[in-house]
Amino acid sequence: MPVPSLIKIKHIVVLMFENRSFDHMCGWFGCGDGLGPGAFNLEDPSDAGSPAVPANRDAAYVGDLTIEPGHAFLDVNEQLFANVVEPDPPIATNSGFVWNYARRPGNTLAGAHRVMNAFDRAKLPVLSTLASEFVLCDRWFASVPGQTWPNRFFTHAATSGGFADNQFRDYQFHTIYHLLDREHRDWAIYFHDFPHAYTIASMRTPKFAPHFRFAKQFFLDLKHGRLPAYSFIEPRYFDFLRWKANDLHPPHDVRLGEHLIADVYEALHSSSAWDSSLFVVLFDEHGGLYDHVPPPAAINPDGKTSSNPPFRFDRLGPRVPAVVISPWVQKGFVDSTVFDHTSLIASARELFQLRGPLTERDRAAATITHLLQAGPRTDTPGVLKRPPEPTADAFHADGAKAAMTAEHVAADLATGTASSAPLSEFQRSLVEAAHSLQASQPRRAGVVSRARLVDNEHEGAVYVRELAARLFEP
Repeated sequence: MPVPSLIKIKHIVVLMFENRSFDHMCGWFGCGDGLGPGAFNLEDPSDAGSPAVPANRDAAYVGDLTIEPGHAFLDVNEQLFANVVEPDPPIATNSGFVWNYARRPGNTLAGAHRVMNAFDRAKLPVLSTLASEFVLCDRWFASVPGQTWPNRFFTHAATSGGFADNQFRDYQFHTIYHLLDREHRDWAIYFHDFPHAYTIASMRTPKFAPHFRFAKQFFLDLKHGRLPAYSFIEPRYFDFLRWKANDLHPPHDVRLGEHLIADVYEALHSSSAWDSSLFVVLFDEHGGLYDHVPPPAAINPDGKTSSNPPFRFDRLGPRVPAVVISPWVQKGFVDSTVFDHTSLIASARELFQLRGPLTERDRAAATITHLLQAGPRTDTPGVLKRPPEPTADAFHADGAKAAMTAEHVAADLATGTASSAPLSEFQRSLVEAAHSLQASQPRRAGVVSRARLVDNEHEGAVYVRELAARLFEP
């Protein structure tokens, strides 16, 4: 017989950001297994006399990670084992972060020290307040010791199909959304510029198309009492004129992610859905940034393995920030249960009584339902203190608070607001996925479709947004 708190939860909302480690964001919060004097890397982990680089509180909102840290599978091996070759047994020392970052193209040894930068609690008032008001999970690990795509696939499908890279393929996964649909539970994927989840081929069906919604619809659905049972929110991955990326992917401004968390939390808290909701703020992977806790072993989800790079999907990636938010959870609790992204699937299956599992990974995954109390709290904050606003409109969800007019576009183009930054590896992968999907879409009047791949962030934003408009706008 389900306990009353399980019955009371009618909505799960997941907001997943990009590429930050637990220590980088939460290590100085003063709660959980965070940073201290013993957290350091040697410049050369093979030389015991090499200078030590301690973890510090010097992380900046923007600018200190203009050279992207490595987070492909072999980079993560170097960060964990100080060697690209996985040792036998695979005992991690987490000693190779500085060494790996120093060899990124264009970087220097002095610049590599920045991979040890972490945020002071005061710089992250939104995330740190939610961590102290609700539940901070200090043993939530990425599902794969690698990049964004496989980790996001594990979030949706409890597998990446035996792939550990950011490549567009014909991914025919059975997902949590298929389980929800089978039991007639509503769900939605809310996105800002382009939904990465749409790269899953089995979700590109006419039946599922209405479930992909622009981010502004999340706030409208809340306002009108239409919040689905399961909501997954994807942030803005590209700078698009005055709408700046809020995904927290380095080097994007961390303040924008803070504002997005606050926007979602405050809207949820003021809605009729608050008393029956479970909100999870999460990151897909560590982005190559230092974390001091060695990842544990894991269960291979489906017997599939990667040949390039060689990986058996039998160990987790580094820790990522995770906060579980609900009136039904204890204030200021730190939970050290080992979770990975498939814990979301396992939790949804338990709460919504969905038949499963999807794979052996989510069958074995710990759920977050043990955090629920017998009764709801009434002392949760309705408004959060935020960091300073970088720009007037940058953090707002599309259309939720500020509209982009033709005059705005013309002014932004005239004043050089458009980003000329080179594409990150993840942005490039999204552009390439959009390019592959473009061929199957009919042309829409007034939208120019370019056959060539783009070279900077603004052009990438335009490219993926054009496809999203054709796919998901009426």
